[in-house]
Amino acid sequence: MALETTGMTPETRQRYSAAIGAAEEREFVPFLQELVVCAFDVIRPLFLAGIDVQDKADASPVTAADRGAEAALRERIVARYPEHGILGEEFGVREGGRYRWILDPVDGTKAFVSNCFLFGTLIALERDDGSGYRPILGCIAHAAAGVTVIGRGTRTTLHLADGTEREARVRAPRPLAQATVLMTSLPGSNEQGSGASPGRIAGRAKLARTWGDCFGYFSLATGGADVMLDPVLSYWDIAALVPVIEGAGGCITAWDGGDPLATPSAIATTGAALHAEVLAAKA
Repeated sequence: MALETTGMTPETRQRYSAAIGAAEEREFVPFLQELVVCAFDVIRPLFLAGIDVQDKADASPVTAADRGAEAALRERIVARYPEHGILGEEFGVREGGRYRWILDPVDGTKAFVSNCFLFGTLIALERDDGSGYRPILGCIAHAAAGVTVIGRGTRTTLHLADGTEREARVRAPRPLAQATVLMTSLPGSNEQGSGASPGRIAGRAKLARTWGDCFGYFSLATGGADVMLDPVLSYWDIAALVPVIEGAGGCITAWDGGDPLATPSAIATTGAALHAEVLAAKA
């Protein structure tokens, strides 16, 4: 159900992540942190190294960092949890049981191959309670900066390169005219499809920048921006973002205001009032 038709307050807004139990958190958060280190170990030596770039069937770029990191992550998951499923951008589906890991080893490969520091690794853990998978954990991890946010749906933590951590929260709500809006593609670009453009929203904002891909959601979750826009995503893009944004106190929906997991795309904001304004602005 779209937010603009529900009259939601921040306290009653729709959540798309599922609750994580205390035992699950004790079990899986440390392992998720192990996976982040594993991905960083593969990616860091290849960044700024001038590695070969190939085009996939959809014309998107792929590198040894994408494939090597996902292969290493999958190996680590299968060794620890052979009964778990996996869905990854590079190597597809491994069927499993109640739990499933979603892997986007290098989100922002175009940034990576352009020597831009804003690429990251997205990892989510989903649980199927009988009506389909929903994420219970998600992380955005930036190898170049050595920082990670881990979301649990009701709480998000920022893990810094020096080993410290603190709570991550969205900034205080403000109207769109005073907001910083981030997006992955330039307004008017066909990169994410020609049917939807963030231009109308960006034109009403105080500041608009293309600091996109997963960094835009990192910025939002840590109080650096107010809105992040992606008209078209893949499932491995969105699954990790949902618990991160919701855990930091923000709202995230599909481009049409509905379930972003059912229609992979995203409007992410600091709260319900701004979210409704953004949905109205894009109409």
